[in-house]
Amino acid sequence: MDISALYTQIIIMFLLMGVGAICYKRGIITDEGSGQMSTLIMTFVAPCVIIHSFCRPFDPAMLSKLITSFAMSVLLLAVSIGLATLVFRKGTPDYADKRMCVIFSNNGFMALPLLQALYGDDGVFIGSINIVATNILIWTYGVWLLSRASGRASGGVNWRKILLNPGTIGFFVGLAIFLTSFQLPEIADSTVSFLADLNTPLAMIVLGVYLAQSNLKEIVKDRSMYVVSLFRLAVVPLITIVLLMLLPFDRSVSAVLIISISMPCAVAASMFAQMYGTNYRYSSRIIAFSTLLSAITMPVMLSLYQLLAA
Repeated sequence: MDISALYTQIIIMFLLMGVGAICYKRGIITDEGSGQMSTLIMTFVAPCVIIHSFCRPFDPAMLSKLITSFAMSVLLLAVSIGLATLVFRKGTPDYADKRMCVIFSNNGFMALPLLQALYGDDGVFIGSINIVATNILIWTYGVWLLSRASGRASGGVNWRKILLNPGTIGFFVGLAIFLTSFQLPEIADSTVSFLADLNTPLAMIVLGVYLAQSNLKEIVKDRSMYVVSLFRLAVVPLITIVLLMLLPFDRSVSAVLIISISMPCAVAASMFAQMYGTNYRYSSRIIAFSTLLSAITMPVMLSLYQLLAA
C-alpha cells in the first residue's frame, strides 16, 4: 500500500466534500437534490462500479480471494455486533442507533473510491463482497434491532430487499460475468464504465452536503459522539488488524478489508433509522462527526497495518 497515494486520495476526497458543502450552503444543491443524488449513486452508479470491476476473465485465484473476503467480512461484522451490544446496552439512550453506527461502515460511498484509487479494479472486486455481507446484515440484524428499539413489528426477514437491492444485484451480475468470462458489448461496457466513473465525485459531493447540513458546534459538545466514533474509527479497526495478523489471509484481501472497516459510520445507519422510527437525526450527526475524524484515523489505521504487516 502506497501511504503517500493514500494521503493524496484522502485529501482529494475531502476537497470534493468541500465542493458539496459549498454547493449546499449557496443553494446550488438542495436537500431534495442531495437525496436524488444519493438515490442515483445507490441505484445505478455503485452497482456499475462493482460490475465494471468484475468484467475480467475468470481467475480461480481471484475467486478464492472473493470467498475469503466474504468469510472474513461476516466474522468482522459478527465481532462488531458483539462489541456494540456489550458497550451500548438496551435502555441506553439511542442504543440502537449507536450500535448501527459502530457496526456498519461507509464501505460504499467512501471505501469504493479509495479502493479504486489505490488498487484499481482488483480492490473494488475484492471489496464488493464486503458490501454484500453488509447488505445482508443490515436488512436482517439491522432491521430487527431498529424495529425492536422503536416498538415496531419487523414483519420478519425481507428476503426480497436483501437479494434485490441494487448493491447485491450489481454483485450477482458482476459475478456471473466473471464466472463465465462474458464480455459485455462495447456500447454496454462503455456505458457501465462512464457511470462507474461518476462514483467518486458524486459520492464525495453528497457527503459534503451531509456535513453542511449538520450543526458542527452542537455535535462537538455531545460526548456520546466521541464514544461512538472512537469505537467505529479506532476500536473496531484495531480488532480487525489483530485478527488479520493472527489469521493467514492473503495480504491484498487484508488490505482491502482494513480500508473497508476503517471507514466512518455508514450513511445507511441514518436512512434505516428514519425508515424504522428511531432517532435518525442523531445517526446523521454521528455520521458527519465520524466522517470528519476519519481524515485523521484512516491514515493512522492503514499505516499501522502496513507497519505490522511488513
